[in-house]
Amino acid sequence: MRLWNDRPPEIAHLFNPAFCALLIREGVLGFMEISPGGMPYPLVFLLLPIVLHKATRESLPGTVATKMHPWIQQHQEARVGFPERCAAVAAYTREAILFAANGALLAFAPNGALQAPHLRLKRLPWPTDSESWACRQRARFVGRWLANAGDNATIFAMWGVRP
Repeated sequence: MRLWNDRPPEIAHLFNPAFCALLIREGVLGFMEISPGGMPYPLVFLLLPIVLHKATRESLPGTVATKMHPWIQQHQEARVGFPERCAAVAAYTREAILFAANGALLAFAPNGALQAPHLRLKRLPWPTDSESWACRQRARFVGRWLANAGDNATIFAMWGVRP
């Protein structure tokens, strides 16, 4: 991982640890709506590659009633390049988790799952039609969707990646 000052501006802005930490927190909050024990640590590494990839984010279903496996079968394009995206974003995901844990946005449960403590955060000044807003909304959805999708091994197999 490059030092902050050595990163190209586009990478530094897109993978800003605070922004990525917020997206991960939203995903964990969504997961905890279904499974209060927290999101298993390996699943966190699927959030950013799904949410930050615009084509995938925009093709996600509108409700968790649409099950993940049938959706992936109908949207095979979402799996194209997904293992590479996961590998490319893994270091930024780890950085964001550390940032969030340091700022008390996330915490580790005794079983190693990530939990999002109840906090009153200031409302973000993002317009509701911005990509940042869309990423945040979709992160919450993806968290809920992952919680309904089955065990970790099944979820990783559906996306064509290994933990």
